[in-house]
Amino acid sequence: MDVMTTLKAAKRCWRFGVFPFLSSFFVTVTLLALYSPHGANQISFYNFPNIFTLSSFAVVSETLTELNLVATEIGQIALSSAMISEILQWITMELHFNSSGPNGQLTLQLLLGCCGFAVLCLFIIRPLVNIVVERTPPGKPMKEIYVVMILLGVLVMAGISDIFGIYFIMGPILYGFVLPNGPPLATTIIERSELLVKEFFMPFFFLHIGTRTDLTKIPNDWKEILTFQAILFVGFLVKVLACVLVSPTYNIKLKHGVVLGLILNVKGIIELIFYSRMYKLEVIDTEIYGVAVVYVLSITSLCIPLIKSLYRHRRVLKTPTIHEGSVRTIQNISENTEFRIVSCVHTDEHVHSMIALIEACNPTTQSPICVFVVHLIELFGKSTPILLPMNKRNRKSLSVNYPNTNHILRAFENYSNNSSGPVTILSHVNVAPYKSMHEAVCNLAEDSSVHLLIVPFHQNDQTMCSHVATTIRDLNTSFLANATGTVGILVDRYSVLSGSSSKLSFHVGIFFIGGKDDREALALGIRMLERPNTRVTLFRFVLHDKNDSGFVIDRFVENEEEKLESTLDESLIDEFKANNIISSDSVNIVYHEVVVEDCIQVLEAIRGMESDYDLVMVGKRHSMGDLTEEEMSNFMDNANQLGIFGDMLASNEFCNGKVPVLVMRCGEQRVEQLEKVGPCPPPL
Repeated sequence: MDVMTTLKAAKRCWRFGVFPFLSSFFVTVTLLALYSPHGANQISFYNFPNIFTLSSFAVVSETLTELNLVATEIGQIALSSAMISEILQWITMELHFNSSGPNGQLTLQLLLGCCGFAVLCLFIIRPLVNIVVERTPPGKPMKEIYVVMILLGVLVMAGISDIFGIYFIMGPILYGFVLPNGPPLATTIIERSELLVKEFFMPFFFLHIGTRTDLTKIPNDWKEILTFQAILFVGFLVKVLACVLVSPTYNIKLKHGVVLGLILNVKGIIELIFYSRMYKLEVIDTEIYGVAVVYVLSITSLCIPLIKSLYRHRRVLKTPTIHEGSVRTIQNISENTEFRIVSCVHTDEHVHSMIALIEACNPTTQSPICVFVVHLIELFGKSTPILLPMNKRNRKSLSVNYPNTNHILRAFENYSNNSSGPVTILSHVNVAPYKSMHEAVCNLAEDSSVHLLIVPFHQNDQTMCSHVATTIRDLNTSFLANATGTVGILVDRYSVLSGSSSKLSFHVGIFFIGGKDDREALALGIRMLERPNTRVTLFRFVLHDKNDSGFVIDRFVENEEEKLESTLDESLIDEFKANNIISSDSVNIVYHEVVVEDCIQVLEAIRGMESDYDLVMVGKRHSMGDLTEEEMSNFMDNANQLGIFGDMLASNEFCNGKVPVLVMRCGEQRVEQLEKVGPCPPPL
């Protein structure tokens, strides 16, 4: 795993790793020292505080993954805190177990053993594994002999750590820490061992734990058992309270402090391994072993539902960012403001289309473009997701694990050096599970005051397997549901857009039905108009009704909201018309107004408007009175992402599906703020 990244993050939130553990530890130690029932095994009780106050990094990581919180802010804080807490736990436990020797002899042996084991891991094993990784060609699997040797190394390291006087489970944990994260090593190990471990060994281990748990003696000493459970529960509450008290020092809401305390209290397989080992060594008896297993089950069954109910994937910071509350839509970019874009790419196939779209957005000296390029990579072979800004220091290390990242980011940097106007490229790599990958990107867009977030359509790369394409489709749906700004989904299955950027003329078609999403598409089209040799054709669909006599009449606007939407639509269309520049040989804008009665007529009209477009833009949602998009979306495959008109434009029914389509969706919060500002947006 990426230990250095986690440790660097731990510096910023070290209090969550130190104070909750120490407070819970000392409270539990004190209460267990005061509680001494007749005939109790003192060694048994005094060895418990270290384990019951543990926040295991492996357990916390697995819990966050199951809850889809691993890429969230609170997930990152929990992982860093769990690593610090586990380090403290190992130190206190080893000192406790080995402090009974004469004159501290065992303590000295422990320190020497730890130093020797650290030297073995860092200066012998890690360099050897790095050599193996470097000899593996990019994109190729590791040799079978290397994989077998690394897997056997787990057993060897467990034995060596036991010889050095360290607890046997520490060997495999430290061994995993020093191994390189990401492909090819970590992904290969997971592919070879994950199924066997999770589906075969772990069920048998849990079965073994269950068969050794004897609860028949608990009713005989139920008072002592309840008192012991109450002490452990007090330690649980103290850790939660400590997280709540620490939260204000990081400007984190108290509610999220409670959630963090619950996450750090979750128990799992690491604790069960400890109890099983202590029971085998006769450190604890059958009764205490059964109580410990019950405690793990009860605490975990209590924490998980509370975490789900208290945390809803929102920003953890209590204080707003410097950009929060500002209106960040394309419609509201002033003439001398930098246009900020987040461009997400999965593979090399998405790069050229994204670059062509950025170039079409017309970077100028008065309004330059700043692009946050994010290479999205699925999390494989590591426990900590990252959103890492690229620089010379980390690019070399990432080039080994993710060779395509350098190629992708270098292509954007080359474009920046050769673009028609000033374009700044800020490169990032986002390694996270697809389920939560959108979290870090949406936070980046919000913190950086981004106006447009562009994501590729899941069918753009024809080489992707169906499973990956479906996963990316779900990811795009998450972007639409969680991004507070404008989101654009770029459909370019045949990379036609990349070839259009080098043409002498660039033709953009905009289908305007009405509403905030269509206004965002039109606002971007107005910006593109300023680019030389660019022509924009606007198709305005006007809804009319027929009265009883059969005459067509204008539809009556019923409420204030529809009046405001209509006013905003007309204002932006008037601004578009005002940009008409007639030269001796061409006209840069074309305006058509099409009268329709219902949604069916809109679709039929769009089918008849095929032309030599280089790009087509349309909004995802529309405010057009009686048009019932929900009913028609049931018959379309991608209507939930593209809307019914975007789905039709991206299908083979329009220009044989070879015209690039950009579907826009405006953020809800920003639109509400826009409407409060006034009915007329400022000019671009």
